[in-house]
Amino acid sequence: MSDIIKVYCEGKAGSHDFDILEKVVDGLGVLIVPIGGKRGAKSAIQVYEAGVAKSKFKIFFRDRDFDAPVPDTESLQNDGSYVYYSYRTTIENYLLAYDCIKAYSEGKSWNSDDLKDQYLHAAKDIKFFQAARHTLGQMRVPTDFGTNIVPGKSGTLPEDLSEDFCREMGFEQIQESIGKIKAWTKEEFDRIFDEFLALFDDHFFAEEQFLVYFQGKDFMKSLCKYLPGFSPKDYYKYAKSVFDYTKYQDLVELRQLLEAENRQQFDSVE
Repeated sequence: MSDIIKVYCEGKAGSHDFDILEKVVDGLGVLIVPIGGKRGAKSAIQVYEAGVAKSKFKIFFRDRDFDAPVPDTESLQNDGSYVYYSYRTTIENYLLAYDCIKAYSEGKSWNSDDLKDQYLHAAKDIKFFQAARHTLGQMRVPTDFGTNIVPGKSGTLPEDLSEDFCREMGFEQIQESIGKIKAWTKEEFDRIFDEFLALFDDHFFAEEQFLVYFQGKDFMKSLCKYLPGFSPKDYYKYAKSVFDYTKYQDLVELRQLLEAENRQQFDSVE
């Protein structure tokens, strides 16, 4: 059996996901495999794993991007399979700390004594937008009823193959999905929206908690409105060059997970 350890990620070589993971796995001999977008990710991973380079241990590290709620404590989150979620909403969020932006801005045309205020205003400007995105993320539920009327994969047949049974059970799949969306009311939307607005208070911004909850690309777009001449591409290149994963507990836990697997494989060889 191969002793390959793989970390699958979104994007491609040179993407934020890939470059941050390179810092995390440095020196471990772990293979990082970018697979593009998150849609169809598990299918893509199955294709990679079907070849001769099948891994002995694999994980898919991805950001939560409104697909899973932010946990109460800073930690690496596992969905019960080989999928692990970052603590922060998007990978870009790890690169947007004010101290890093301030260091990069030294001597630049947009730098001023108001830089911190501009940084915070850029976040506050999008708080209603982010509340809407989090609300939609929390309310949405899977409504894909599939094409099978019995539990199991294709090849599993129902005991009753009659026309009446197949008609009834097929439509029941649709009815179950209809039931799931009955909670999609204006009242429920407003309730969740207000909960996020209550979270996004002055303390939230003073402590820069928006770097956990807000979508990183959205924040960068808002920030650029305040900083004429600011180049996200050049900034991200700088931010990744000085990035220190040890400042982030979830990334430290990811490193520890991979180190433990490395030790286990080494011990089994001995």
